[in-house]
Amino acid sequence: MFDVIVVGAGLSGLVCARRLAQRGANVIVLEARDRVGGRLHTGTVGGAVVDLGGQWITPGQHRVFELAHELGIATIVHERHGRAVLEESERSWLRRTTAALAQWSAMRRIERLPEHPDFDSVSLRDWLATTIRNRIARDRIQLHADLIFACDPSELSLLYYQKTLRATGGFAPEGADTGELRVVGGAQSLALRIADSLGDRIHLSAPIEAIEDTGASVIARGAATYEAKQLVLAIPPTLVRRLAIELPPAARRYVDLVHTGRVIKCFAAYPRAFWRDVGLSGEQYRVHGAVRATVELAGAPPALLAFIVGREAARWATRDPAERRAEVLAVFGDPDPLDYLEVDWGVDPWSGGCVACLPPNSLGARWGESHGRVHFAGTETARAWPGYMEGAIEAGERAAELARE
Repeated sequence: MFDVIVVGAGLSGLVCARRLAQRGANVIVLEARDRVGGRLHTGTVGGAVVDLGGQWITPGQHRVFELAHELGIATIVHERHGRAVLEESERSWLRRTTAALAQWSAMRRIERLPEHPDFDSVSLRDWLATTIRNRIARDRIQLHADLIFACDPSELSLLYYQKTLRATGGFAPEGADTGELRVVGGAQSLALRIADSLGDRIHLSAPIEAIEDTGASVIARGAATYEAKQLVLAIPPTLVRRLAIELPPAARRYVDLVHTGRVIKCFAAYPRAFWRDVGLSGEQYRVHGAVRATVELAGAPPALLAFIVGREAARWATRDPAERRAEVLAVFGDPDPLDYLEVDWGVDPWSGGCVACLPPNSLGARWGESHGRVHFAGTETARAWPGYMEGAIEAGERAAELARE
């Protein structure tokens, strides 16, 4: 019998297992994929290393920075050269200025808005429509929500939006003016380095179908059966729907209601950073259209990355691949890259998307509280920075403490 079974070898599950192993626990990690890292995955475009999944360390995220340092993995500042572009239909300087002031006022209003239970029955889109009069200000806040949650604001509970926004540093996280960091060699390096330290404790291609808490132990069943004193479940909550597992009512309600925002990342590598010739950083934010944002990935060769999220991402797979590629490259501004790659996290069977979202009328749904011998990790359970690497680490550390009690 093991001391602890950890289900899921994403960053959170690996952090949990590493901490338990360091304290002498007999721990095993069961991962459905044939690799570690979960929603962290490194690939190449034009020969340059890129993050196919999670990638940035946001200012204020101290745990992930400290973990990288502890593992001997370098980080670099994500530098911006030139100006960003915010694409919108309004051309009048006066109206753009008015919209900017209205946006600032709306952001302040949202940050000061008390978290009232009644807000659970209201979608973010409906609240903005009835509260924020300036159209451009509404569009910009909806764009921010699109990019953070990867879902349409009509599918997002205002109360859940408030809670998550506050748990992730608000509109201007601490130290936001210093810029984001990237992990040298890709963010999956964090998972790979931890996995190296765990060795044969990790079992890949080992999906679990059922979890049973007998009272005396906990049993995980898949192609093989495993038994332990405690179990940590470190997988996205939408995947828990596939498991035969007893959950308390609040957790079962969460699993039944939660959906995972869909994200597609489109990369194009170029011989040179042509956008800098006209003083642009490669960073764009687009209120309308399939591509909602772009960013430069400095490297050799340089590349541009586009984000397609939410409903547009759900429609993306139904479109002709050549048409999709042409639309993205038109936004980038050059139809002839050295290399092009699309990564759709919505079709990944062990992710189903990226960011957990709760719709209106989900009051009482809660995820992450221990239930008997079963404990929960995963970034969705984090108290700070849910949905980010930082949250994954915090959740993994907390689950390790609970599993050793």
